[in-house]
Amino acid sequence: MRRLRTILVLLVGVLPASTGKNKLLNLLGHDVHPSAVVAPVVILAVGRMRLDADARISFGNVFRNLRGLRVGSYTLIGPWNVIWANPKFRKSADADPDHVGIFSIGKSALITRRHNLDASGGIVIADWAGLGGRSSTVLSHSYDPKRHVMACAVTRIGESSFVAAQCSVSVGATLPERSVLGMGAVLMPGATATNALYAGVPAKVVRPDISDWKCFDYSEDGTRTRTPQHSLPNRRVLKNS
Repeated sequence: MRRLRTILVLLVGVLPASTGKNKLLNLLGHDVHPSAVVAPVVILAVGRMRLDADARISFGNVFRNLRGLRVGSYTLIGPWNVIWANPKFRKSADADPDHVGIFSIGKSALITRRHNLDASGGIVIADWAGLGGRSSTVLSHSYDPKRHVMACAVTRIGESSFVAAQCSVSVGATLPERSVLGMGAVLMPGATATNALYAGVPAKVVRPDISDWKCFDYSEDGTRTRTPQHSLPNRRVLKNS
């Protein structure tokens, strides 16, 4: 029965976006809001997928071997990303049972295109966060030479933070909230400074206070007050300056 479900979800996944597609995914055990948009994608061996209102998944994405996929409202996942997990880590002693194998991205967040996201140990991307440009890698498992074992840990992108193009976010690392990881940087565990610009290999704080950057402008209700020059249609911005 599980094998049949996997095949059916795979077939439904490559259909064009429609409310009918959403209903079929729900019949197969997922939780897709009627207003969500799922373009033709590969959904292979994903335990449970939850897409909130107005979430958008563009064409050509691959979701593979995930225990869970959670996409918040008004969030966009652009084309040609690969989001995957190695199921073997679900039994690892390092595994966080609440996050292992799960990719979770909050509301009004953004992933552009051609990123590689390994959710073996779990990836959590908070509200209003983003992966920009292309070709960044976010890892949640790796070889630990000190212990001579394969290890996993939850990797996090904090609220309102931004990862620029061609970055690497290491296993168990956290980009603190309202921070930016500069292009080509490698973020290791241990970053704690918020409102900071990180850059370099390994990434370090190169500007300790970026709270005046306009990308962090908010109104009293928590929505952004400025629209980027080339804003995407699903990035809900309710007030413009």
